[in-house]
Amino acid sequence: MFLKINTFMHLTRNYLKEDYSSDAILVLEAASTHHLVKVLRKKEGHEIEIFDGKGHSCVAKIVSINSGKTTVQIIGEKSFSPKEGISIFLGQALIKPDALGFSIQKATELGVDSISPLLTERSVTKIKKESFRKKKEKWLSISQGACEQCGQNWLPEINNPSSLRDWSSSIEAEKKIVLYPGASKKISEIRFTNSVALAIGPEGDFTLEEIEDLVKEGFTPVSMGTRILRAETAAISALSTIRTLAGDF
Repeated sequence: MFLKINTFMHLTRNYLKEDYSSDAILVLEAASTHHLVKVLRKKEGHEIEIFDGKGHSCVAKIVSINSGKTTVQIIGEKSFSPKEGISIFLGQALIKPDALGFSIQKATELGVDSISPLLTERSVTKIKKESFRKKKEKWLSISQGACEQCGQNWLPEINNPSSLRDWSSSIEAEKKIVLYPGASKKISEIRFTNSVALAIGPEGDFTLEEIEDLVKEGFTPVSMGTRILRAETAAISALSTIRTLAGDF
């Protein structure tokens, strides 16, 4: 579902995972403090916007900056921004770290509901299970930063890497599509309404066997025309197209 932009766009935004109430005193994380103080030059008395990634936001005032910690006080009422538009569940094959980070950033800005990194036959990047937590923390940080910058109050769910088969057999959506250059149908021929699962392959794309498996799970292969797009470019293009065709743009 698409996201309504909040009304505090002129304020610097800061993600805060913990719950908060009116007049609450909160201590921001070290990373947030560094960005606010060292990069944005915020000082005591300045106002910022706090959001929880679940649709809620409010105004807070910086009351103290000491020893690398920033303390803020909630001074406004908590508001809620409901999700709007089509729900999009992105299955993105694992690609090189910088490209995947870029894809996660832009997918967050475009309001996807979830992002699932997928292990595929042609995935260049391999991730061991013991490194899942560290990788996921990095992806969450990228997503949080994207939300802070673009003014949305909803964070997408970012899942642990999973096999293409596990994801495709468990994801539920009204429409299911997979980008595939050899498809006879264009993405513009699909009618999008309530929800869609979108599968995007790695460099070299999905294998024919993977496409066949996806078709068995109800996915329709679609193309983005004759151009061969990089995986991260394909994600942005497909998400923007879906939003447009669903009437969100």
